[in-house]
Amino acid sequence: MSEPRVWTRSGIIELLANILVIATVPLIARSLWPIFREGITNFGFAEIVEKLAGAGGWTDVGWEVASTIGLVKPDFSAYDSLEVLHPLVGMQLDFVDLSVNSHPPMAIPLGLPLAYLDYGWWLSFYVIASFCLIALSMRLMQVPAYIAYPLAFGIGLTVPGRWGLMSTYPLSAILIALAWKYRRHPAIAGAAYGIYGSSRGFGLLMLLYPLIKRQWKTLIIGAAIPVALLAIAVALEPAVITNFLDTSRASIAASLQRNDLMTVGALLRRSGSQEYVAWLLAAAVAAAALWRKQEPFWVINWFILAVSPIAWLHTFVMAIPLLVVVWRSSKLGVVLVLIAAASIVSPPPLISTYFSINWVVVVVVSGIALLSCPIARESTGPKSA
Repeated sequence: MSEPRVWTRSGIIELLANILVIATVPLIARSLWPIFREGITNFGFAEIVEKLAGAGGWTDVGWEVASTIGLVKPDFSAYDSLEVLHPLVGMQLDFVDLSVNSHPPMAIPLGLPLAYLDYGWWLSFYVIASFCLIALSMRLMQVPAYIAYPLAFGIGLTVPGRWGLMSTYPLSAILIALAWKYRRHPAIAGAAYGIYGSSRGFGLLMLLYPLIKRQWKTLIIGAAIPVALLAIAVALEPAVITNFLDTSRASIAASLQRNDLMTVGALLRRSGSQEYVAWLLAAAVAAAALWRKQEPFWVINWFILAVSPIAWLHTFVMAIPLLVVVWRSSKLGVVLVLIAAASIVSPPPLISTYFSINWVVVVVVSGIALLSCPIARESTGPKSA
């Protein structure tokens, strides 16, 4: 099988079109928001359009960049509480949040490109860029443009999808798609593995794929990136590892007790079981999938998602490449993805905007697909665009 070309003429044109959209939509939103504010608010989209128009406000990605600023400033730590860090990025809070960043130290330097920019301005471009990343993650999986872009728009209209646009999950989605499509290009795949693993922690398990395939250049690049990012973090804050192990561990423990944390492990714990049962179940499913000769890339990707101890209603965004593969696997795969989609678009209970079981549904239906459907074996990988 020939390697996919990195650049094609149509791909360059599509990329330029996306850049144009990212550059212009926030400017248009700033102009139209004062005029259509009331109507947009009545339809329930005020929060996302406000951010497109530069109003700022609380976001996941704002918190992560605040941690980066804490890393850089000598009087702060990347693992100070959100209550301490939010003024550094200019993110206004109307609540008290004593939790700290749960990402590992090598994830913190990833926010450096945004750390010295005005929050309201870069956030407006970040939101529309996230929409483009969601669409492009599907395009890299060879979903036609006439499906990928409207579907990405539809995802952005859902409550979980809107939260996803203000997080780093769209970046995770496109990194997985890049790693798969360009799995024979060491520089691209290695960079995708390295950044994904650095940002997600458990994502470092994706390096098992180039290890299994003996793709040594890819493996070296993928491993070197988190090491380099960790070195940058330690250089900027020598105690960053200690702070993570001490402060962040306590915050993670607190997050694991939250009622709106809806992972397989959290549900088992609430039912009286031990959370490690989720690991055992995930390991059993992954082992059975590998025994069935399913594509190891997607088995590893699913296992990472299944054992993630923390996931929220918008985490589903980073599972989009896997869901594309499941959809294409068989008629059963189509049904399974439709079930996952139904859990995503269904409105959350009125008692809590953040309460949703869609992540558990995505993990379960994808696991069923690994056991029942032919999942993208190597011989059926994506062709060049």
